[in-house]
Amino acid sequence: MEKALKDSIEDILREREKAARIHEGIKEAVKAAAERFDMKPAQLSKIVGLIEKDREKGGVIDAEREMLDMAADIS
Repeated sequence: MEKALKDSIEDILREREKAARIHEGIKEAVKAAAERFDMKPAQLSKIVGLIEKDREKGGVIDAEREMLDMAADIS
């Protein structure tokens, strides 16, 4: 294997390892915050995800609210 390719692959593997550590840190932060505020981690993750989407695209939270309101009206 060409040295440049091997070096590139090693760089990619190191970046993936860093990303995995960051992901694990985020997971722990969510767990700690959820515990602190007496929430389930999945619930807090969903809130964070909605906020991220809303910041990227706009209108996501309002659209979710509208769908929930319709579902509540139907049930």
